[in-house]
Amino acid sequence: MGFLQERGIPSNIYYPVPIHRQKAYEDSENQRFELASTEALCEIVFSLPMHTELDQEQLSYITDSVIEFINQ
Repeated sequence: MGFLQERGIPSNIYYPVPIHRQKAYEDSENQRFELASTEALCEIVFSLPMHTELDQEQLSYITDSVIEFINQ
């Protein structure tokens, strides 16, 4: 995400707390579950810009930046 930020590309972890650990569910039976994979993914899965107003040049810049990072 830092690599993208340096290039002016916003990204964010939108769900840093797994749903079974969120306040809305604290009184439910979901709290007794141990979902290690879900919790691990909440730390590493992030969102890239995606909306109808991105033009082809912006999409290419985002895509090329992700590929550049992967190929380092």
